[in-house]
Amino acid sequence: MLTSEFAPAQGGIGTYAREMAAAATALGASVTVAAPDYGKDNAAADAALPFAVRRFHGGLHSMRDLPAKIGLACTMAVQEKYDVVHGADWPFFIPVALARSLTKARLLMTVHGTEINETQTPLKRLAIRTAGVFGPRTEVAANSRYTRDLFRARFAIDPQRIKAIPLGVSGFWFGAGADRASTRTIHDLTPDRIVMVTVARITRRKGHHLTLAALKALPDDVRRRLTWLVIGPDGESDYVTELRRLIEASDCDVRLLGALPNEAIRDLYGAADFFCLTGVPDSSGRVEGFGLVYLEAGATGLPSVATDIGGVADAVLVDESGLLVPPEVVAIAGAINELSMDTDTRSILAAGALAHARALSWERCAAETYGLPHPAAATASPGQVKTPTADSVMP
Repeated sequence: MLTSEFAPAQGGIGTYAREMAAAATALGASVTVAAPDYGKDNAAADAALPFAVRRFHGGLHSMRDLPAKIGLACTMAVQEKYDVVHGADWPFFIPVALARSLTKARLLMTVHGTEINETQTPLKRLAIRTAGVFGPRTEVAANSRYTRDLFRARFAIDPQRIKAIPLGVSGFWFGAGADRASTRTIHDLTPDRIVMVTVARITRRKGHHLTLAALKALPDDVRRRLTWLVIGPDGESDYVTELRRLIEASDCDVRLLGALPNEAIRDLYGAADFFCLTGVPDSSGRVEGFGLVYLEAGATGLPSVATDIGGVADAVLVDESGLLVPPEVVAIAGAINELSMDTDTRSILAAGALAHARALSWERCAAETYGLPHPAAATASPGQVKTPTADSVMP
C-alpha cells in the first residue's frame, strides 16, 4: 500500500490506510505500507503494528515529491512480487500507473471524493491521461456510491472497473467506555439533560453554524433542556471567531471542548443521547465522500441527525440509523426536536445505528477491496465484481 498520509499525522486517509492494512493482515494477507516519515524516527511505533511499514522521506504531499514517489513505486514493484499494488490516495495514482509494466499485480486505486474535483485542472488531467492512470488493469475503489458516481461523471472508465466499497468501523468504538453517569457528572450534565454531540473540525463545510441556527429555532422548552457538546480542533480562524460570537449571543448551552483523544470521545458518546453533524455543500469543490464519524458514533449506540450531502447517505441510513435531512435550518431543527423529544424513535434509530456500524467492519472493507476470503464478502452490493484472492498486498 502506498499512501501519502499515515501516523503520526492525523487524517481520514491515514486512518483508512492503517485500518485497511491491519484488516487485510488479520485476513491472512502479507502487507507492506509505504508511508512518509514526516522527518521523524517512527521505528518504535511502526514495530507495534501488525504489518510492515516502509518509510520514505517526506511529509504532506507536494507536487515536488512526485518524481520521488514514482521512483519508490517502481522500485517496490520490482523488488517484490506483490499480488496487489494499491495507491491509497491520489498522490500515488501516477506512480502506481507508471509501475504497471514492472509488475503483474492488480493495480488498485482508492478515491475518497474531494480529489476527484481537484484533478480536473487541465494540467492534472493531461498528466493523468499521459500516464494512463485509469488505463488497462487499473481498478478503482470508491468509498461511497456518491464518490463512485462522481468519479464516473469526471472520468471515462469501464463501470466494471470501479466499485463502491463503504469504509469500516474500528472495533475500538464498540468497546466499553466510562460509566455514563460518571461522565455526565464530570461534565456537569444532569440526568434530565438532553445531550447532543458533534465531532468534526470546526470549519465552514462541517456546518456548525447551521446546527446552531437550528438550536435557536427549537421550542423554548426543548432548547433549555438541550446541551450541545462540540468536539474537534479549530479550522478557519475567521469562521471559528464568528461561530464563538454567535454562540455567546445565543440562549443555548453549547460547549466547545476542542480536540480530544478517542477514549474521551467514546466516553462522551456514551454520555450523549444522539449525534449531529450538518455538513453543507462546499463551493471550493471539497466533498463529504462518506462520513465515517457517523458510524463511529453509531457503534456506541448513537443515532444521527445528518444532512443529505455527498456520500453521507451510505453512512446514515435514512430512518434506519438516523434522520437525513436537507442542509436547511428548519429541517435540521425538526430532526433535532424529534430525536430530543421522541424517546421511542431515538431508541429504534439507536438500534439501527449500532446494527449498521456492525455490518460495516474494516475486515469486510478489506475483503471486498482486495478479494480476500471473508464471510461478509458474500453480501457485497449488487454489481460489485468479485476479485481473485490476494496472498500479499502492497497498499
